[in-house]
Amino acid sequence: MNVSISNVTNILLELAAVIHPFAEEMAYFSLFAIPLITVILTGTSSIVAEVGYLIYIDFMNYLGHCNFELVPKWLFDVFPPLKYLMYTPS
Repeated sequence: MNVSISNVTNILLELAAVIHPFAEEMAYFSLFAIPLITVILTGTSSIVAEVGYLIYIDFMNYLGHCNFELVPKWLFDVFPPLKYLMYTPS
C-alpha cells in the first residue's frame, strides 16, 4: 500500500471542511446564547432585546468575515472604544 503525505493531507482537509463549520456553529451558538439565557433566567428579557441582540451579533460576525472595510479606520482613531463594539477585518 503506497500512502503519501499529500494523500493523507487531502483526506484530512476534506474531513476538516465538513467538521469545522459544524464545530464553529456550535461554538458560536454556545457563546452567543450566554447573554440570552442570562436575561431569560433573570426575568429581564424582551422579544425586542433578544431579536436586536441576534441581529447585531449576526451583522457584526458577517461584517468581520466579509473582508470589506465598511467603517473607515480614521473613525477608530477618533473614537477608540468603537473597536470593542464592532468587529471588522482590520
